[in-house]
Amino acid sequence: MLRLVGLGLSIDLLPIGSLLKLLKCDKVLIDTYTSIWFSEGVDFFSLLGAGGVEVSYASRRDLEGRAIDAIVEEARGRDVCIATPGDPLIATTHSAIVIEALKRGVQVEVSPSSSILNVGVSISCLQVYRFGRIATVVKPKNGIEYEYPLQIVRFNRSQDLHTLLLLEMDAESGYFMTPREAMEVLISMQTRWGEEVIGLNDTVVVLQAVASSRSRVYVRSVGEVISGGIEFREPPYTLIIPARRLHPIEKECLDNIEKMSYSYSQHIDIGKLLSRCIAELF
Repeated sequence: MLRLVGLGLSIDLLPIGSLLKLLKCDKVLIDTYTSIWFSEGVDFFSLLGAGGVEVSYASRRDLEGRAIDAIVEEARGRDVCIATPGDPLIATTHSAIVIEALKRGVQVEVSPSSSILNVGVSISCLQVYRFGRIATVVKPKNGIEYEYPLQIVRFNRSQDLHTLLLLEMDAESGYFMTPREAMEVLISMQTRWGEEVIGLNDTVVVLQAVASSRSRVYVRSVGEVISGGIEFREPPYTLIIPARRLHPIEKECLDNIEKMSYSYSQHIDIGKLLSRCIAELF
């Protein structure tokens, strides 16, 4: 069988069901290139290895292209797991592997988990049914600007909806777009359009290192983010551009949300707890 197992955004959000699935596998391929998984100092994958699971760290080339054939064929005779930060088919997309396995008659099981899409909306304190389409902001490449994110913000705002923006990242090379870079890309683009979609006085919600011990929420004006007055050093980041009209409760939330605590792994030795769980399971 081929299993795609979501690890959630961090070890604190690792589902018990995902842990059990990983322990049933003969081999676990750990996706290391699509995002960061916050283990908070716990060597979780060594714990899996101590439980008798073959663990291998997988780069992009190990999970894409011709490598898919080898994974699918191995899954014919063994239980092979691909462990991914977040949700395996939402925040991380491995659809090509699933499709190829199903076409070849290999059984596939998907274990979903938390992703920035649901956790980000939740901790923003904004009403979920007022979120519109999402987009990813990327840097211009070879002089070409990717206009889709700004088009999405414009459309959502025309419908009085909030916009969740993912920012370009390449965990393998260590590149994570900062909020300042993202806003500069969008403002530069709208200047070229000759249209104000996002004003410098508009509010932007910055979600930093969500689900980690360094998680933080900033509610600032676009101008403040662009000015560079805030040092963003804890990636990855997610932005939310709220609708221009807020429900009174939403406004109160944004006025007070920076006071809320989002730190994790402060009161328990999660590594010790996991070690005991794995030992008892075996």
